[in-house]
Amino acid sequence: MLLRRRGGHLEQVRCLTQYLATPTAQVTGFDAALAQAVLHGRTIDTDVVGDELLADFDHFSIARKRLLFDVHLAVAGAVPFVPSMLRPARTVATDEGGDNTVIWIEMIMLSVRVLVAHGLGLGLTEQITDAERERLLVLLGSSPAPVWENYPTAHLLALLAVERLAPEHPLVGNGVTALLACRNPDGGVPSMLDLVVFNTGCAGLALARANAEPALLNRLCDYLVERQMPDGGWTFGEDMRHTDVDTSAYAAACLATVDPVRHRASLERAAGYFRGIVGHDGGFPTYMRGDPSEVGMTGGAVSALAWNGADHADLLDGAARRLLDSRHQDGTFERSWSLSEANTIWRAMWALHSLPDPTRTALRQRVTDADAASLRFLARAQNRDGGWGHRPGDASDVTSTCYSLLALSAMGKRLGQDAIVRAGVTHLLSRQHSDGTFTAPPDQVGPRPLPFDVPVFTDIWVLLALTGCDSDWNW
Repeated sequence: MLLRRRGGHLEQVRCLTQYLATPTAQVTGFDAALAQAVLHGRTIDTDVVGDELLADFDHFSIARKRLLFDVHLAVAGAVPFVPSMLRPARTVATDEGGDNTVIWIEMIMLSVRVLVAHGLGLGLTEQITDAERERLLVLLGSSPAPVWENYPTAHLLALLAVERLAPEHPLVGNGVTALLACRNPDGGVPSMLDLVVFNTGCAGLALARANAEPALLNRLCDYLVERQMPDGGWTFGEDMRHTDVDTSAYAAACLATVDPVRHRASLERAAGYFRGIVGHDGGFPTYMRGDPSEVGMTGGAVSALAWNGADHADLLDGAARRLLDSRHQDGTFERSWSLSEANTIWRAMWALHSLPDPTRTALRQRVTDADAASLRFLARAQNRDGGWGHRPGDASDVTSTCYSLLALSAMGKRLGQDAIVRAGVTHLLSRQHSDGTFTAPPDQVGPRPLPFDVPVFTDIWVLLALTGCDSDWNW
């Protein structure tokens, strides 16, 4: 839509529309509605956002996500713009949990406001103030990466908005060039470009537990140390500014596993980051202090801090209690950033079994009860082929099987003594390709609840799971 508005780029438009016409680009009703609107000008009269995309979405950001996806459809022409899209309650992120100071949320919401005002017409464009116009331009021009913060979705929304405000501004032309340069071989554009820092922390942790060569592990850790941010955390990609608990937890866990003495200074800085973001309830959010805490982030932070538990006993005790309070009766937790129920079970179990004394002693019975509930769930959810799916009854996939095995190994279950683990490992090994790799359907989501595919994740989780099931690692 942006290229058509600007004219030119005929070959690029052809390639993009060719991709949109493929089944891969139209898997969900939301995807299909976008593609059909762009390709053929078709409109829809069904609520693909509320009835499908967000039907099972239980998260504090749901009002903002509803607005974001509705505006995507409206910009594509699948649905009309409506005045309710300009209501402050739907555009101010503080109404949903206080995370409006995350820089990409600020830019996305400002872009949405501009797009809705221009889409509605009727003089509403006058509601966009000069300060808002200037702020949008400042934000768009502020990223050191060619594609803004390595986040094409946010970059594209901002370009669409700025193109309506100042179509000849250099940021628009340069931004279009940057977006076109990041197209994948299939002709499409990814929702995010760079997860190198996140991947390195996860891969380093898996390789360390697999006893990889020290020289390799040191290179990985040196990379992480070099990219630690001033606040002590890490960003998920390079040339970014905003740290997150998820990436920071894996990076710190990697450094602590490889050599906590050599990396003590970085680990102490990371501890300061975690201490600065922890919530009043003892849990950890993803991005900003004051946002609601999340199980995956809380579990990751505990696992990252446990290397020096004596210095962080207060954080570990509060976080552990928050995890235990968050457990559902059936042994599951919220899914959050993953489609798989087993992901947060693993991260919670990993955290709870990383606790040092005296926290472990004080919470022993509650941890035992949590173990029993999660074990019952995983035993029931295991398919006859030995694997696990995203949710009970779903077909087995490699990633969910890895998460389940990681949860079991965190609880002390091992290949040589446990039939559930043996069946899971047997299934996992049967899914390996001749070149040593594994494949799985997308499991991670971002922006939630949209799934995205990073193939290397699958190999990382497999390596981590296999080392956990057949070792004496103290999770």
